[in-house]
Amino acid sequence: MKVIAAMVFSVFALFAVASVTFAEDPMSKKEATPDLKERLTKDAVKGTLMKMDGEYYWIKDEDGKEVRVHVDTSTKMDKVVKGDRVKAYITDKGHVTTLQRLEK
Repeated sequence: MKVIAAMVFSVFALFAVASVTFAEDPMSKKEATPDLKERLTKDAVKGTLMKMDGEYYWIKDEDGKEVRVHVDTSTKMDKVVKGDRVKAYITDKGHVTTLQRLEK
C-alpha cells in the first residue's frame, strides 16, 4: 500500500513540476552575457533586429541606420527573432561576440 501511495504522489509531483516548466516563457532565460572585456573593448549596436540571413543579421539602430553584422557558432546568443530589440557587441570587423535580446 505504501508503494502505491508513493507512486501516486510521484506522478502528481511530476505533473506539478511539468506544468510550472511549461508555463515559463522559453525566451525569458538569458543565454548570452557579455564579459567585462567585451563591455570595455567592443562597440555595441542597440536596435531592432530587421532581418536574419544565414550568418548575417541586420539591426536598425536607434538613429534609423541599418547595420549588417556577422554571427557564427562562436557568437554567444540569446534566442532572437525578427522584430526583437537587441544589443550586439561587435568587433571592428562587424563580427558579433554577444547578441542579447532586450526587453521591449
